[in-house]
Amino acid sequence: MIRGVSFRVPQRTGDTLWQILKCIDIEKFRWHNIKDQDETWSGIPGPAFFETDCFDGKHFLQPIRLDHYIIFLKLQAYLPSGEFQNVYTYDDFLNGDCQLVLLIYDCEFVEIYVKYKAIVRALYENALSNKYTEVEYITDSNHARRLDIK
Repeated sequence: MIRGVSFRVPQRTGDTLWQILKCIDIEKFRWHNIKDQDETWSGIPGPAFFETDCFDGKHFLQPIRLDHYIIFLKLQAYLPSGEFQNVYTYDDFLNGDCQLVLLIYDCEFVEIYVKYKAIVRALYENALSNKYTEVEYITDSNHARRLDIK
């Protein structure tokens, strides 16, 4: 079973989040920034990038189109009626209202877990078109985190 997509992005300041997510309907979701798993900067050095923990889709679009630099980050996306719960395991993700978990670590490694196959395919194709490296689907057999997405 396909769980999501993973790839590597260049280590640079830019609109990385916009480039990763531009292929999906960002405004459809409510976005939660998990503060204790966020080190994203407006520049290097610079102020923290996200000023709040939760954004509706329209207000999430504004900052992600600005330049930023990501050391590590965890974002969770929900439909407007969904109940927020910090996702710690893949089982939490499957059984909760969270629709998408985006993890970036070590500045360049990206993992995105998604409940909708069409969104997974769009993210995969978008990663290829952005010329990201090591693009692959996350499946039950190659899932390195073994259900743990802390």
